[in-house]
Amino acid sequence: MIMKKLMLMITILMAGSLYAQQTDLSLIPYRSGDKWGYSTPDKKVVIKPAFNEANWFSEGYASVKVGNKYGYINKTGKLVIPAKYTVAKPFRKGYMPNKNKEGGDSVLFAGASIQSDGYEICINTKGARMPQCPAINENSVPENRVPVETVVSNKTYSLPNNNGLFDKITDDYKIPGNDETFYIAVKGDRYGVFNSKFDTIVPFEYNAIKINRKSATPYLLVNKGGMYGIIMPDGKLSIAPEYSNLNIIESGAGKEYVIVQKGGKTFVKDTRNTDIISTGYPAIAYDEAGGFVITGDNQLQGFYFTEDNAVIQPKYKEIKRLNNRQYLRIVTSSGKSGYINSAGEEYFSE
Repeated sequence: MIMKKLMLMITILMAGSLYAQQTDLSLIPYRSGDKWGYSTPDKKVVIKPAFNEANWFSEGYASVKVGNKYGYINKTGKLVIPAKYTVAKPFRKGYMPNKNKEGGDSVLFAGASIQSDGYEICINTKGARMPQCPAINENSVPENRVPVETVVSNKTYSLPNNNGLFDKITDDYKIPGNDETFYIAVKGDRYGVFNSKFDTIVPFEYNAIKINRKSATPYLLVNKGGMYGIIMPDGKLSIAPEYSNLNIIESGAGKEYVIVQKGGKTFVKDTRNTDIISTGYPAIAYDEAGGFVITGDNQLQGFYFTEDNAVIQPKYKEIKRLNNRQYLRIVTSSGKSGYINSAGEEYFSE
């Protein structure tokens, strides 16, 4: 039981670390009918489609499916590690202990499983099982690079209630570069904001006000009559409370987006009310690799690239951006998978 738990922990660690693996973009998995091969980015087929599945190259090797098992090919298309695995992950660099060398020896390895239970072993580029799995840099796991969120404990305020301005203070915040303290308070059943001089910054007319502390500059999420909006910390209205739903998205690039819904349509703005996606769609969802999956009236999916405002119109059953950012994995209306690039060029033929 202890050994199984240990193997499971290794499996989870390896799975997380592979997100940081550098994918080789010189050859693209290409599907023809039901068989997979590889093409160049300009769609010239260089490895004939002959596999039941083909994955991206990494460190000169790619896992492919032959029958119902996986093996590895090199960039000439030769099967260099026999197809005998139920799981075959990309090759990556790791480090084996060496008492005579600080940091150990750099080696290439892949997580694989011969057994159907999914418990993984590590193999080298010859397909031989390694005596132990190499160590990996813990910083390569995306979750380890996310700062721990600050927990704000409940506070007790002794601020005098100037002329009955409020009934209760619920929170406070500061604005960078400003010595003032701002207080979120409730009067009756309405929320507002005042400063340490007892000036009303946000009128007491909202059903709820909460401070978003995750940004470099905080902002206020407000609810008025069941509709949502955003007010900047100095009290300036940014996004009017006229949306039935509002969802803040923090991208990996440090940008913030606001997905809003109004009249049955979904849009995307930034916190300053600048339109990002001004065309309304039935649904819009943020993709963790960057950009947005858009769902059209036909219930099919497309994609919006925030970096260049490019749009792939909804025409696929599913669409997902890869971590290499240049390509997307899709599922066609017939249920078959494939890849397209950011220009919408399809690396498959039916």
